[in-house]
Amino acid sequence: MSGLAPGAVRLELERILSSGDFDASPRNRHFLRYVVEETLAGRADRIKAYAIATTVFGRDADFDPQLDSIVRIEAGRLRRALERFYLMAGPGEGIRITIPRGSYVATFDAEPQPAASAPVPTGERSGPAILVRPFDEEGDQSAYPNFTRGFARQIIVGLTRYTELFVFGADTALAGNAAGGTLDADYLLTGGTSLSADRCHVDVLLTEARTGRCVWGESFTHRLDPAEIIEVRDKVASAVVRHLAQPYGALYALKAREVEGKASSSLTAYDCVIRFYQYWRTFDRAMFGELRRDLERVTQREPGFADAFACLSLLLTDGFRYGYASANERDDCLARALVLARRAVDLAPLSSRCHHALGMAHWFMGDVASALPAFEVGLDLNPNDTDIMAELGMRCAILADWDRAVPLLEASYERNPAQPSGYRVGLAIWHLWHGRLAQALSEARRVDAPGVVYGHVTVAVAAIGLGLAEEAASALDALDRVDPSYMSRAAGDLTRRHVHPRLVQIVMDGLAKAAAVRTLPAIAPG
Repeated sequence: MSGLAPGAVRLELERILSSGDFDASPRNRHFLRYVVEETLAGRADRIKAYAIATTVFGRDADFDPQLDSIVRIEAGRLRRALERFYLMAGPGEGIRITIPRGSYVATFDAEPQPAASAPVPTGERSGPAILVRPFDEEGDQSAYPNFTRGFARQIIVGLTRYTELFVFGADTALAGNAAGGTLDADYLLTGGTSLSADRCHVDVLLTEARTGRCVWGESFTHRLDPAEIIEVRDKVASAVVRHLAQPYGALYALKAREVEGKASSSLTAYDCVIRFYQYWRTFDRAMFGELRRDLERVTQREPGFADAFACLSLLLTDGFRYGYASANERDDCLARALVLARRAVDLAPLSSRCHHALGMAHWFMGDVASALPAFEVGLDLNPNDTDIMAELGMRCAILADWDRAVPLLEASYERNPAQPSGYRVGLAIWHLWHGRLAQALSEARRVDAPGVVYGHVTVAVAAIGLGLAEEAASALDALDRVDPSYMSRAAGDLTRRHVHPRLVQIVMDGLAKAAAVRTLPAIAPG
């Protein structure tokens, strides 16, 4: 007890039990009181799974801890509830009650009190902060004693590759409280792992730190080959990270609901990044002007947030490539996009999104030799970023480098089904190249970017090749609504975009056939 008075410990116990920040069930509150009182009474040696099960949880005298894991499971929950309490409520009068892993005995430690409580410094941040707690171990993992610890570590590593996030491990929270403050976490990531002879199973739960509300949960199962235990661990950790942090993942969905309807003047830089990805899903022209103004404003207000600079760069590149910017400023848009992308990389050289922006600016300035390495660097920095994976695949498809393009595009959709559909144009032109018109049309029909010409172009070319004149004509009508003059300059546009000459010819031949059929006079029945 480190010389602490029992009365002081009991005051701390009552502070915990009466606090709204202590999120524990009634029986786990009883559990905590039991282990604290037994320890204070000098009976720590009697605090065993059997005694807890029969005294606290009402199990019968024939309880066998080897067959019934209730005590171990509830102890894990109680530890997490205590961690959250101290994260949210702070150290109180300087006594901390804990139940160390591997034991059910309560420990009482005195903590030095600061002159004034202050949050742990996290620097200027706009994105969310996530605390990753140690994962619970289910079942007998003695054959792989470091699996769960390593799994949590890999999740932390994966999350830190999304540089807009602030990621902390459990040690950070303890260090922060020892320094006299509380960690300003927005979300807590918890979970457990279980291993069997041939399966690895993981449950993951995301909760709001301030309310304790569960906002996302998922289970992951992977076949387990003991000879590939590390590879399996890392694959499952990567899957968790992708589901949580990638664009259109769980964190995006949570934030998108908050941003919906928010006044532009109150948007943070991270809010604008979320808005950008709402736009990016379909390249909605109606969002372009307002989103540009918002990003311009927040990059001035939060000049250290690299991802906002990257998104503004990508948006200005779209202003050039899709004609969203006015005609007299399109070239300036591209020059600014390159400057902004370089600024973003300077601010966050490890951000895949920043290298994505740099690659796009180089590409549309005609510097393919600089664009491809930028995409490759970004993907190396964050292999879980399916956006840059698909972008690199798309650029390789345009160059007809199918050996690189197709695996990247297919993997991006396999790993992130919510990936923007525009990248399916890359798969459609792959099928066109090889004469697989039905597959090309299937991919082209899935493109949901009505304000961009290229989905309509691929539908028209594939449909007319299959003899579907009505669908081809409808695609040309949609194309004309987007850009009435596009047909007259399509060859030059595709060439400027570095489309392989054979692909340009395939597309131009298909458009010519579709246009010819559309202009034929209708034949009256009979």
